[in-house]
Amino acid sequence: MKRLWALPLLCLLFASCGMNTTEPEQLYLVSAIGFDAAEEGVCVVAEVPLTRETEADKMDVCVFQGVGQNIPDALDQMKKGLGKRLFFGHCALAVLGDGMEADRLRAALDFLADEEIPLSITVVSAPNARELLARGSLSAPAAGYEIPDILRLQTREAGLFLQCRYYEIAARGSDFTIPRFEPNDPERAEADRFCGLRTFREGRAVTE
Repeated sequence: MKRLWALPLLCLLFASCGMNTTEPEQLYLVSAIGFDAAEEGVCVVAEVPLTRETEADKMDVCVFQGVGQNIPDALDQMKKGLGKRLFFGHCALAVLGDGMEADRLRAALDFLADEEIPLSITVVSAPNARELLARGSLSAPAAGYEIPDILRLQTREAGLFLQCRYYEIAARGSDFTIPRFEPNDPERAEADRFCGLRTFREGRAVTE
């Protein structure tokens, strides 16, 4: 009898767990997120791979975008009209477009520290984040998954060691160097191109 008081509490706990559970089909699983400078402030893009029901090994890519004075505003704009919730827990890549410096850069890196985004996410630079993610690789359309594989191959074959995961960048402070990529040729089935490095010092890009 003394333990009966715990039953209502357990029922409430299980009920709340069920309410917070979201079925996978009710989510857009984001594979990559990108940040571009915009006149209004910042443009945030999210790459979502869409597996075809008839071809499980093929993926189309949908890219959502939102523009706002800051990242929360841009995300709010992105989410308008979407029938599903964006889920960043499987995000593998973050792309910093040209112009993402100083305050914009700090805001993007702070956003990546959100508990919903893996701290092992790979961070790279590109001339335009949206273009890189929207085009992707024709052989593996989800750039969010393809680019980390390219970097692992570079490390293995060329001995190129890059500390470009978010937790590595956070540990190094305001000075860091990350890989730079350009989109592939849309007429050819090839991966996005690794085209060098970009160094940031005190929040500003100093080399390409």
